[in-house]
Amino acid sequence: MHIEASANVAGLVLHFRTDMQTMECVRSMVDEGIRIVVIVDNSNDEGRSAGRMRPALERMSGIGLVFEIVSPGRNLGFARGVNAGLMRVVAYRPDAVLLINSDAKLESGSLANLLRALDRAPLAIPQVRGAAGAAEGSLSGWYHRASGLQLGAGSSSHCVHYPSGCCLMLRTDIARAPLLDEDFFFYGEDVELGHELGVRGIGFAECSDAVIIHAGAGSARNGSLFYEYHINRGHWLLAVKLAGRPLERVLYIALRCVTLPLRASIRCLRFRSLTPWRGLAAASLDLIRGRCRDLTPPAA
Repeated sequence: MHIEASANVAGLVLHFRTDMQTMECVRSMVDEGIRIVVIVDNSNDEGRSAGRMRPALERMSGIGLVFEIVSPGRNLGFARGVNAGLMRVVAYRPDAVLLINSDAKLESGSLANLLRALDRAPLAIPQVRGAAGAAEGSLSGWYHRASGLQLGAGSSSHCVHYPSGCCLMLRTDIARAPLLDEDFFFYGEDVELGHELGVRGIGFAECSDAVIIHAGAGSARNGSLFYEYHINRGHWLLAVKLAGRPLERVLYIALRCVTLPLRASIRCLRFRSLTPWRGLAAASLDLIRGRCRDLTPPAA
């Protein structure tokens, strides 16, 4: 399926309280020619931060921007938030959808290059650069099925090669809800997406001439209980979802009984806090009980 560089592209952004960063993200899309933007407000702050963005968004309407803020009134999590946004995006009948983190910005010329990459695959990802000007890197990862470790590029067939949910350019034939597995709240849904794409024989294109600037930690503070809980919960879920046979499931869970406590212990030393162990314990017990807590920090 060939998509022209002048294609009608809709932007999809999940917003979490960082209204200034979200607006910078939207401006970067508008500068690249995107004129449809759907914002899912995951802030759980009674609409305050989204309300601060509305005047600037309405001013952009003067240059042709069509925007919509989806306000569920609570934090849906990443997977469910993306799916909710896609349900609204399809109403605008775009040729492609750009899913991008609210703390990321497109560099000039990146949109056209990502669109050209869709000639090679129905999903394309750019390169990423840190806000401080660090070297460009890949937005794909290699997740070891058995241990849950992140390995280097070109790793073995025992890994899932997946596109990071930080920025995805999607053809509309796959940009339909549910794109992501809603069992995941914050971490692991992009690994599961890579796994499902592989099962379906669908590849993704890495676009070396498209770049985003990613500030990082826009919605989840590394080392917080929210972060540690959902990271560990995602690893446990992936142990089940990536296993092909019951024996594999037992092996994957057993190995995570080693790797996850080691990870938590290292992070406790790094942050000089017991929060990583608290997150691991809470996530493990909640999965056994069949429940999930979102643990979204209260709004200031």
